[in-house]
Amino acid sequence: MDIVLDGVELRHPGMEKPLLRVPAREIPSGTAVVLRGASGSGKTTLLHVIAGLIPPAAGSITLAGRALATLGESARARLRRHEMGIVFQRLNVLEHLTALENVRLGRPGVRVADARAALDTMGLADLAGRRAEVLSLGEQQRVAMARVLAARPALLLADEPTSALDDTNTERVVAALRGEVERGCTVVVVTHDARIGDDFGALWRIEDGTVR
Repeated sequence: MDIVLDGVELRHPGMEKPLLRVPAREIPSGTAVVLRGASGSGKTTLLHVIAGLIPPAAGSITLAGRALATLGESARARLRRHEMGIVFQRLNVLEHLTALENVRLGRPGVRVADARAALDTMGLADLAGRRAEVLSLGEQQRVAMARVLAARPALLLADEPTSALDDTNTERVVAALRGEVERGCTVVVVTHDARIGDDFGALWRIEDGTVR
């Protein structure tokens, strides 16, 4: 899924100066972007804008030729549900469900075999039947990643996907993200983690409120 951002601006109501500005930028389908910037610079907000969760104050976002501004709330929700995979900082893992059940929530019709394969990719095959409430934060983070992998999205948005992981499991996640790009998925990763190298994809930095 290709992404085009054109003159996107975000601002608080009543403020003239934008909090975040994105000049004309494009992410071709099947490529990756690493988005870096100081805490509070707007990285997560920009991810939410791309996902259609927050409307910009100015400019446009187009996903695979569809302008988000022309889509109603239900249409944007269907787009997220059927074509995107999102790993939020708040993992949205349901504690009363097992790891396998959480992975199958990612998209309607995800097969058990695909969900198990995604858990195996994240090194969690032995924990498929364990309730999320007894998993560590790092294990829950990998469940959230497995949920996205099993859904095989056209666009994968990940917000600090390795923040709770050791080096071994960070390597698992990075390898899985690279695999998604090789599959043709477009990947945007927000991260402070130097273990996700700048060579992972095109590097975007937020400096002085502007994506550069």
